[in-house]
Amino acid sequence: MEKKDCFFIGSIFKLHGYKGKTILFNENSVSLNFDKIEFLFIEKEGILVPFFLNQISSYKSDNFLLEFEDINSENEAKKLLKCKVYTSNNLIYQNTEDSIEKQILGFKIIDKEFGELGNIQTIDNQSSQALIFVKNNSKEFCFPLNNQFIDSIEIEQKIVYTKIPKEIIDLN
Repeated sequence: MEKKDCFFIGSIFKLHGYKGKTILFNENSVSLNFDKIEFLFIEKEGILVPFFLNQISSYKSDNFLLEFEDINSENEAKKLLKCKVYTSNNLIYQNTEDSIEKQILGFKIIDKEFGELGNIQTIDNQSSQALIFVKNNSKEFCFPLNNQFIDSIEIEQKIVYTKIPKEIIDLN
């Protein structure tokens, strides 16, 4: 994998515990699709090396907690400190208001359970929780811009895959 095909997330800056877990600083404020990420690329001597994950999760603000498959001790994890971490371009979307609007405005919403729900008309960032407004021929509704409701985003196909509870769709 070449750097041009990847997105720079940040650097591993700290150990978490003594069993090999690490904390990755999210330098570019990206949101990751945790369900689809099986590995991350770590730059070692200028080469991107895939490291498979047991677990990845959000950790405080702007950090991710990483547990790698073959890193089981504090000494092994120390070798990853200060290393740059990348992921495939299709597994991220930037988490800043301007870039979200630019990236997904007009995208089709396809829900895991309910199928195609419409297209994104606008994103309201006026409140503490950003809202995505979706419109189809017969209805308009909104849902929070939150990883809990967004499964994945396919930039090239202009599709946002979601898992929105029926109650939120019907609430509007």
